[in-house]
Amino acid sequence: MSHSTLLLPHAEARRLDASRLQRLMDELAFAVGRADRGVLQAWGQRSASRLVLLGGRRVGALGRLAARIGRAGADEVLGLMAALKAGRFSGRLGDRTAAAIDGSMALGRGGARLVGGVGHALMVDPRTNAPRMLAACMGFYAGSGGVDGDGGIPDLDLLAGIDAHRSLLTHSILVAVLAEGTLLAIADLAGEIHDRLPVDHDPLWDALARAASPLTGALTAGASAGIAYHLLWDAAIEPAPYKGLPFSMSMEAHQTVMGLNGVAEAAYVAQRAGRREPVLLHQGPPAGPSAGRKVVDGIARTAAHARERCRTMFGRFGKAPGG
Repeated sequence: MSHSTLLLPHAEARRLDASRLQRLMDELAFAVGRADRGVLQAWGQRSASRLVLLGGRRVGALGRLAARIGRAGADEVLGLMAALKAGRFSGRLGDRTAAAIDGSMALGRGGARLVGGVGHALMVDPRTNAPRMLAACMGFYAGSGGVDGDGGIPDLDLLAGIDAHRSLLTHSILVAVLAEGTLLAIADLAGEIHDRLPVDHDPLWDALARAASPLTGALTAGASAGIAYHLLWDAAIEPAPYKGLPFSMSMEAHQTVMGLNGVAEAAYVAQRAGRREPVLLHQGPPAGPSAGRKVVDGIARTAAHARERCRTMFGRFGKAPGG
């Protein structure tokens, strides 16, 4: 893919002043006016059905995450109860602790591979991957408002005044569905109307038609991650109640609802990423002791040694004089 297919030429990236914006709007109206009614209806139907699909995917991702956590929790409890009855509780607890350590290390290695993969992609094909990385970063910033979680798409409710801040519409997966659906609808519409633009149209339309498809996915993924970050930040770091609800709830309930929405969006982002090597917190019989197993065994040996030293020490002090 050539450089021009993803980056706007310098002449096209010039400041969008009022006159150019008016030209773009006029050309859009001209192209839409030339489009067949059936084409626009089909586009509208696709856009509407896409919103339902995007919402369903988020709910499904949260449901699958909750089911996995529930199954894992039930298995752990049952396993510990069985070990307790068989007199192997300490051994079982050590096994699961080792598995948790191994899983945490695997997550760290996965993050390192992800960062390394991004760097490798930028070195191998910077013209293709750099714009996508930039789009993802821009999407994240637009969704989160920054590292401090102030601003961004969820805080658009401030446009209606401070009394409307923390609206359920903007501080839930609803705003993420609308944001992604809108971006995809715009990209879809740009492809439908491009051939119906005036012959002498603004070159921005050509660049948009070329770049929309490869960049929209990165932009929407970044925005979803940013919105998830913003919701989790507001739920945990800067809690405040939802506004405009027809019923009252405790602050903990408000935090829980907002946090669940953040988790649902994060689960959707993770599902989109499609990690091929899931981390399994399962302690099988490895060829040699795993790192987690070594840590647990080392702690057990240290504790046993300290216990023996204490017994020896107390034994000496407990002897009667001359005994």
